[in-house]
Amino acid sequence: MRTRLLWIVIAGLLAVPLRAGDFVVKAVKGSVEVRKGVTEEWKKVKVGDLLKPEDSMRTGPGSTATVEFDKRKLTVPEMTILDISDVRQLSQEDFLLKLAMQNILSVPPRERDELSIPSATVLHGDNAAKSNAPVFSDTEVGEMELHGARVLFDNSYYATSILKSKETLRTHPELKSNFDARLTIATAFEKMKLTKEAVTEYSLMAKENLPTAQAKKVQVALERLKQSK
Repeated sequence: MRTRLLWIVIAGLLAVPLRAGDFVVKAVKGSVEVRKGVTEEWKKVKVGDLLKPEDSMRTGPGSTATVEFDKRKLTVPEMTILDISDVRQLSQEDFLLKLAMQNILSVPPRERDELSIPSATVLHGDNAAKSNAPVFSDTEVGEMELHGARVLFDNSYYATSILKSKETLRTHPELKSNFDARLTIATAFEKMKLTKEAVTEYSLMAKENLPTAQAKKVQVALERLKQSK
């Protein structure tokens, strides 16, 4: 909860504000819900609802949703959590600033005491208790957030895809070895022409004892990047 509050604050400071009502729910199938701002209460979504940048959307098993904005449509597949504020392009300056903050947050707490932010969980505990939303395990929530990061990548929001993936892998350490998520990060760096960062990500994966197919995919990527220099 503390991390979510921090990133909403950062997004508010660095982002170009989107107009309320820019995101319209165009289609809903199954269980689709929205969380408003920093609250923990999830409410059902229906066609025609307007979503604000600070909202998050969640789909359950076998469920999908489609939102429209700026004459574009984006489909949210099942078991996905998508922060609407992430559906936007970032300038390289803003992205690198946010990436630096993400790296700072990855430092063990005792080494960054001056940056510690009080947990906001207590403030929103009542809201969470009143919610009638389905209960997902902490690991399931992390996996759903990674699915959201993949949606961002598939729709060419590479910067926010990287940030969301890294944030999720940091806050859900049990998922830190998720190959698909890490590959998404490295590939997104490639798409952004940030070769040094991409090589770093692939190299870290290459040092691990990966299955043969995954190891080959990483080596092919590294060779590709070496040839592009």
